[in-house]
Amino acid sequence: MAVPTSPFPTILNFRDIGQSINGLQTAVFEDRSSLVLVYQIKTIIDLRSKTEHIQQRKKYDAQVCHLGAGLGSAGLAAPTKIPGIRYREINLNGSSYERTLLKRLRYTSLAKLIALMAVGRRTEAIFILGSEVIQPRGLLGQAKDSIDSSVMELKQILEILAEAENYPVLFHCTSGKDRTGLIAFTLLLILDIPLDVISADYLASEGELVAEKEARIQELSTIGLSADFAGCSPDWVVNVHKHVTETYGSLHKYLDWIGFGEALRSKIKLNLLEDTKAKS
Repeated sequence: MAVPTSPFPTILNFRDIGQSINGLQTAVFEDRSSLVLVYQIKTIIDLRSKTEHIQQRKKYDAQVCHLGAGLGSAGLAAPTKIPGIRYREINLNGSSYERTLLKRLRYTSLAKLIALMAVGRRTEAIFILGSEVIQPRGLLGQAKDSIDSSVMELKQILEILAEAENYPVLFHCTSGKDRTGLIAFTLLLILDIPLDVISADYLASEGELVAEKEARIQELSTIGLSADFAGCSPDWVVNVHKHVTETYGSLHKYLDWIGFGEALRSKIKLNLLEDTKAKS
């Protein structure tokens, strides 16, 4: 099955999960308007951290200044949040995930990180965490840590997706492939989509993000991560699924463990599967 490409010039890696699917990046006025007027998006789940929000505001302001002449006054005045859409900001890799990473640091590195944070040198502090913990574990290790640590956040996100009143829903992180990919992976498994189809969707992000790959590699280098983190690992879906089944028994047992039981999973199926809707 061919995975559709983004219909928006300035929203990279945007796909419809109903067509086997994910993302949102910096969008100019026309594309932002289409999310409301054409796609009728009601809810946006933002998986990013506070630091990423600050960086995105700067990136958006720079883009608006650069394209201002073509956008008109309405585009220049557009806020980062799109009017008419309900926003739910849930940092998927929040405090529990951060604690997991910090525990893996050597004592001297942890002390240095705390000192840098105390004087506002956040990027240098994150570089220590990136180079010494995240980089050695790779994309797969990052996903495993999210699954094992970000239990409360994942449950919150799935609870939003279980409520029909929130649809249509768009969920995104920065690139739309790692945290967004993990949510898409979980949703599609709940819907009993085959692993090869889920993998094809995940790998589609590689081509969708080519336009900003070099810039992304530069950004990653400032936090101690290599170019590998700008791409997609071919075996990511299979290995994440393997981690879930070996550690928890199955995805359903994992979801039961985090408190997202069968009744809630059925609500997601009702929202997203056409056959289920027809029978209700």
